[in-house]
This record gives sequence, structure tokens and C-alpha cells, in this order.
Amino acid sequence: SVADFDLNYFWHWSKFADYVQCVLTFTGVTGYITYLWLDSSLFVETLGFLAVFTEAMLGVPQLYRNYQNRSTEGMSVKMVLMWTSGDTFKTVYFILNQAPFQFSICGLLQVFVDITILLQVYLYSYYPQKPVSHTAHPASTKAL
Repeated sequence: SVADFDLNYFWHWSKFADYVQCVLTFTGVTGYITYLWLDSSLFVETLGFLAVFTEAMLGVPQLYRNYQNRSTEGMSVKMVLMWTSGDTFKTVYFILNQAPFQFSICGLLQVFVDITILLQVYLYSYYPQKPVSHTAHPASTKAL
């Protein structure tokens, strides 16, 4: 089908088996490429950086959605605090144990994103950007 190659519908799987096939194919192909290039220091370092960078960017879609909506309504502040504390402890561990440079940089990036989300929670809670109207529509009210 044409929709199979349309990126707008990439994650809209019609069958679970198609999803499993895609994941297995991706894993097989990347595993084989990794096997072939395992002796290349540049490849291994790039792959490692991409892994930690991808993890560091996990909060960015939430950060962007909060910005678009000018709201953090429905977000669990406790969850973000746990993210932040975990990322902070992990980053401190990387720095103290002199982990490769990319680990510390990506850890700091994660902490920055987490703190920015916490700032959004504060700003959008105490200084709402959009007026939220909770007035009932006259036709939807019941007569007593």
C-alpha cells in the first residue's frame, strides 16, 4: 500500500505482525552492519554517541508539546522530579568516574531538559499563558 511508505503514517501499524517484522528487520540490519564495522573505532564511538544522545533527547518532545500548549496540565511533576534526580545522579557518576566525554555532555543535556520542563511546570502553573474557559454552554446545562 502507498501508506506503507508515507512517513506520516509510519507508526500507524494496521497489524501487530507488521510492527514486529519492521523491528526485527531493523534489528537484523543494524546488527549486521555493526558486526561488519565492529573493528572501526570511529563507527563504535559514533554509535555510542548516538545512543547516549538519543537517550538525552527523550524529554524534548514533552518539552516542545508543553511549549506549544503553553501548559503542563496532566503532567506528573513527581515523574519529572524522578527523571531529574535520576539524570543528575547518573551525570554526577559519569563525571566522578571520568566516563567518556560524550556521557557527561549528554547527561548534562538531559538534566538541562529536565530542569527546563520543571521551569515550564512552574511558569505555566503560576503564570498561565492561555485563558482557560470552563464556562458551561447554555444548552448543556440541566434545568433543576
